[in-house]
Amino acid sequence: MLIPTKFTRLEESTIFKMSAILKNKHAGETIPDLLARTFDSFQDASEFLCAVDILYVLGALDVEASTGMIEYAE
Repeated sequence: MLIPTKFTRLEESTIFKMSAILKNKHAGETIPDLLARTFDSFQDASEFLCAVDILYVLGALDVEASTGMIEYAE
């Protein structure tokens, strides 16, 4: 996970890029849909998955195991 430092700009940090996931949330979205929607905001899929993991741990989103749909916190 990239965090802002004097060598890493805020815009390059994973914490900043998580906002791309939370902007324009779509109900009924799956992880592949979310990746397609936000792909331009991340360098690669591993950075995207790191951001999703952080949001999951923080309780900002959850993935329904049976359907694969993302549920966002209010």
